[in-house]
Amino acid sequence: MIKKLLLIVITLTSISGALAVNQSSRWRIHATFDRSRIQNIVDTKDKVYYLATNNLFRLDKATLENEALNKINYLNDVDISEIYYNRFKDYLLITYSNSNIDVILKDGSVINLPDIDNSSMSSSKKINDVTFSSNGFVYVATDFGYVVINDSKWEVRESRMFNTPLRSVAAVGKNIYLSKDNMLYYGALDKHYQLLTDYNIVSSTNDNARLRPIDDTKFLALTGWSFLYSVSIGNDGALSFSPSVLTYEKTNNLQATPTGYIGNCYDAGHYYTIDAEGRNLQVFDTDEMLSSYHGGDGTVWALGKKGLHKATGAGSDSYYVPNASNILRPFYLTYNQAEKRLYVSSTGTNALISWEYDPACINVYDGHSWLDVTPDYEFVNGGTYCPKFSTVEASTYFLNNWWNGVYKVTNQKVVAGYGRENSPLNSSSDWSNYATIEIDRSGNLWAIPLNVKNKMYVLPRSKQSLSSVALNDWIGVDMPNAIGSKRGKFTVLKHSDMKIYADGDYKGSLIFFNDEGKPSSSVSSKTYSNGTLIDQDNLQIEWLNLNAFVEDNAGNVWVGTDRGVFAFNPDNALTANFTVNHIKVPRNDGTNLADYLLNNIPVTCIAVDAANRKWIGTQGSGLFLVNADGSSILQQFNTSNSPLLSNNIYDVCCIPNSNSVFITAEKGIMEYFSDTMPADGNLSNIHAYPNPVRPEYMGNVTIEGLMDNSLVKIADASGNVLRQLKSSGSTASWDCCNDSGERVKSGVYFIFASQAGGNSSQAAVTKVLVIR
Repeated sequence: MIKKLLLIVITLTSISGALAVNQSSRWRIHATFDRSRIQNIVDTKDKVYYLATNNLFRLDKATLENEALNKINYLNDVDISEIYYNRFKDYLLITYSNSNIDVILKDGSVINLPDIDNSSMSSSKKINDVTFSSNGFVYVATDFGYVVINDSKWEVRESRMFNTPLRSVAAVGKNIYLSKDNMLYYGALDKHYQLLTDYNIVSSTNDNARLRPIDDTKFLALTGWSFLYSVSIGNDGALSFSPSVLTYEKTNNLQATPTGYIGNCYDAGHYYTIDAEGRNLQVFDTDEMLSSYHGGDGTVWALGKKGLHKATGAGSDSYYVPNASNILRPFYLTYNQAEKRLYVSSTGTNALISWEYDPACINVYDGHSWLDVTPDYEFVNGGTYCPKFSTVEASTYFLNNWWNGVYKVTNQKVVAGYGRENSPLNSSSDWSNYATIEIDRSGNLWAIPLNVKNKMYVLPRSKQSLSSVALNDWIGVDMPNAIGSKRGKFTVLKHSDMKIYADGDYKGSLIFFNDEGKPSSSVSSKTYSNGTLIDQDNLQIEWLNLNAFVEDNAGNVWVGTDRGVFAFNPDNALTANFTVNHIKVPRNDGTNLADYLLNNIPVTCIAVDAANRKWIGTQGSGLFLVNADGSSILQQFNTSNSPLLSNNIYDVCCIPNSNSVFITAEKGIMEYFSDTMPADGNLSNIHAYPNPVRPEYMGNVTIEGLMDNSLVKIADASGNVLRQLKSSGSTASWDCCNDSGERVKSGVYFIFASQAGGNSSQAAVTKVLVIR
């Protein structure tokens, strides 16, 4: 029976789109622009494209808009390997690490060429180089041979399978040239060669050259040196080759200019110019990479460590830098509540990245802009980790380092260091001095050095502000079974003084202890090794590695292992009958059976949002969202069903007072705008989006501005209640269906929200237009 709802409007709020995020645009990729990882620059008629850290950017010359191009807003894939410019037809060709290809035409439209990526072959399909000819063909050198693409029809004209990698392929005049290792092959363009050995061989040493045609009788061979080859044709039709050295350096890229060519020897710190015949060489020193549009007025654009700018002409003193992170491999995420900023940091060696020399780099994001806040300090060999914020001093954090212990940073300056001379952080290794660190809720700094056994150390809150810290300022805490490890996970809780440590190594131990906020040399602790923890069914919990810990909003602790997830109430951790909850997901198929949550899936990180839902990152399986108790998998994101950059997730962070979820993955930083935000204190900001709901839209309507656990009723213009919902945090989601699962018809629908609590009750209403 359909209920009637009296249409009394208590508070009719206006429809606001300012906070709304359309379902189709819930993802955002935050680009990485590491100025020390510049790869290429291409000046075109209207725009300048530049590639750095495998991210593509472009500057509109007219508007000076500087934007990042990615899978969400423009492109069809991620992890760009190189860009190539076809001067004959003014388009940019983009190759990806998986051998996919995009083409940005001069009118701005994008064509995807997935043929090589989609081809079924067991051998490598890697693209090694791309060249263009004036007759409308694109030559793609690969690890299996080469492919010729017709760029008038955008289809594969031919492919040659030699089952051996070719470094480069190019058409010069009536001949085709193939570069492989130290050999340079050639043959007639109009002849079919079954085997690579059927081609002729140029006698000169090649050294794996990239080939760049100049005209019908000249081409450049770019190796560790840069050669100009002139081709002569004898009376008998035989070819002879005359190579000359342009420069004894590697040419990183070459682009045609109005008067010839620019060759960038970026690694060597200079560039050269040659005329259209490949002659009149001039060399100039520079620390930038340059490009000039072949059909332009000769203006040169340059890309360097200061950003992108004009190297000649008016405005050459204006630099353009994209709004992006500059961390080579973004890893750790932590939110500073006091500053209302997200901190992103690089990493030394750990469970997911074995490379330990990444430059020290820390960025902050305030919801709008990225800022590099790396301390102006020489971190020897790099290898910094995640900042731990002080509760004693403002704008201060502690930063552990793979090589030199722990640093104290205040206002972006290193003001103290704790290493071998003034602390017990004295690793047993001669080549590293890493310590796992954490700040407890009393403000004490805890540390356990690499390979140190049965001991932890504490720098009390009262000692942290000393101008000079000495060895005897630290408290040694006896901790049986503990051992410092690069995979160590140290967790201090917010709801109690319980602390948890796991070394994370193969079948390592899980240790609980509670010092009641007063660290001393001896504390009560309890250790569980692999297979000794018991779950709710009296079964053993086993793991190879303990990877992640998080305390949820109810005070329960969730643990991620290489075999899935379990949780427990930490209040019982030191008791004799302690058990954990091996979380189960009901199958709901009438059998009353269930499966363990993410069973045998390696979990790398866990974060908790405002609705106490868990965001679980994995190694190889992407990102999962589960409900508060883990009994239901609400969503799974992977590279096949979402814009997720990689299925290997490093870290996840849910931003307080927001619906933003940040993710670091193998290929960069992403942000997801979830359907849950922290609950509002009242209902004065209620609104729904999208509004109107147009015929082509098949997603849900999101209702925001709700109090926690609000009752939400959807009614038609006659007051018939079609659907009743409960909010999660500040949001509720309506699928535009009635209680019977039928899509509603066109019309205006009223959304009534109410909540009773304490001595008062609140109610509000908004409306949404549905168009079918």
